[in-house]
Amino acid sequence: MIAMSFFQNNLRFQIIFPLSLIMAIMLAVLSFSIPMVVERNAEQHALHTALNSLKQLKLLRVYYTKNIVEKVQAYVVLAPVIKHLNETDKIPLPATMIHDLSQLFDEHGSKLNLYSPYPFPNRQHIVLDPFQQKAWLELNENPSKIISVINKENDHTVLRVAISDQMQVQTCVDCHNNHPLTPKSDWKLGDVRGVLEMSIDISSQLALANTLSLWIISCILIACTLLVIIFYFLTGKITEQVSNISQGMIDLGKGNYETEIPQYSITLEAHQMYTAFQLFKTALLERQELEKKQQLQIFETEKVNSLGRMVASIAHDVNTPIGISVTATSFLQDEIEILAKKFASGELNEEDFDFFLESSRSSITILTRNLSSAADLIRSFKQVSVDQMSEQVREVLLSEYFKEVIHSMLPKTKRAQVTVDLDCIEGRSCFIYPGFLSQVITNLIANSIIHGFAEQNNGTITLAVSAQENEVSIQYSDDGIGIADDILPKVMEPFFTTKRDEGGSGLGFSIIHNIVTQKLNGHIKLTSGVGKGLTVDISFPILKQAASS
Repeated sequence: MIAMSFFQNNLRFQIIFPLSLIMAIMLAVLSFSIPMVVERNAEQHALHTALNSLKQLKLLRVYYTKNIVEKVQAYVVLAPVIKHLNETDKIPLPATMIHDLSQLFDEHGSKLNLYSPYPFPNRQHIVLDPFQQKAWLELNENPSKIISVINKENDHTVLRVAISDQMQVQTCVDCHNNHPLTPKSDWKLGDVRGVLEMSIDISSQLALANTLSLWIISCILIACTLLVIIFYFLTGKITEQVSNISQGMIDLGKGNYETEIPQYSITLEAHQMYTAFQLFKTALLERQELEKKQQLQIFETEKVNSLGRMVASIAHDVNTPIGISVTATSFLQDEIEILAKKFASGELNEEDFDFFLESSRSSITILTRNLSSAADLIRSFKQVSVDQMSEQVREVLLSEYFKEVIHSMLPKTKRAQVTVDLDCIEGRSCFIYPGFLSQVITNLIANSIIHGFAEQNNGTITLAVSAQENEVSIQYSDDGIGIADDILPKVMEPFFTTKRDEGGSGLGFSIIHNIVTQKLNGHIKLTSGVGKGLTVDISFPILKQAASS
């Protein structure tokens, strides 16, 4: 089935098969018709030869009657009779001459017959066969008609041709009417008195015709075979050119922009296809360069927007501990003013001083805790934002790095009631692009919050990080609603989003894919299903220290 499908879809097969089929049909028709035509031509040639011979005999008979028999009768030197053999003063009658010639014809492979339903007594013993009877009946009705038949006789093929023998000379009419032995005495000029027939063995001509047919068919077969072979090689050239150009187009489609195809100059069409390929390649490269610039602009814009959203989120979350710290500071300031007034008026007692100390300790504890929380958020944001904007290689301790990235997303995860569990190899440091990687992780977490947990009040994200000698592997997973099978192959396409009406840009996974494959030179694979959450497997090579320079 596969082979048949291949042949049916193969250009060379589609050209050669119909041609071969047409030639096979033509050869079959010619093999049947050529022998018939050649044999018929041979028969027609034999028929014409026999007719010419019969007509010549009729002319000879007329000539013999006018120029010999009439003169002999006028001078009474010789007598025209039936039995003339061994008679010195007798010559044959015209009909007798024809009968004598028939014996000579027999000796050379042909037969000549002159017969009539009104024979003289010396020929009344001859019985006409069916062909002769038919010939007489039809020629008597239509003297201009030609009667012929081909018979098989003892492995020989014999052509029998008969024409009418008419009264052409008045001398013959007078002789037949006045002869004492005549069977009919009312002859007139133009009457059919008999049939002149010639039989020819055409076996050799038919054998030659069969040989000629065989040669013609053989030559046609050889010509058809050569034509198919020539077409096979010519179509091979054509299909090779088409195949090379098609493969070049496929390579271009796969992103191999260095691909080239041989330049054909055999035909104008091949050169045009080569020119069209080069124009297509040039246009594609220009479009690819334009798309790269557009994607770079989109990437940079999204990176700035992402950083802006992070700044807004950090500012919102830093605002709370700082506000609490300001309140605590204001309370502590008020307590100091009260203490100072009591001390100045001499009303300060031990109980007031103890209350002031307790309030101060409480306020300082609140200040320390909230300012420390704000400092942690700002430190995490600072490092992540510096990494994202610098795009430089640096050495990081993986466990601490991922903690900072996760901590920078704390405002979003807290509001969404999402827990991020980190399982990272401890004590492993390596050179990577931390800015690119932080963008990947933050985008993944943001995507889970927006899409995976959109219909849930909480959720869990698990981040498992391991490192081999030359590669970092990350498995990111959430327990959200998952992605349908028909949508999963499209999520990494630019501008594809299921939240268009809610402001989704469709750039999240596209940027993640571009960063992993182009910036980190790694691989990314998505696994999901409706109700099965999302799992993202990422791997990328560890850089050498020299790469940071």
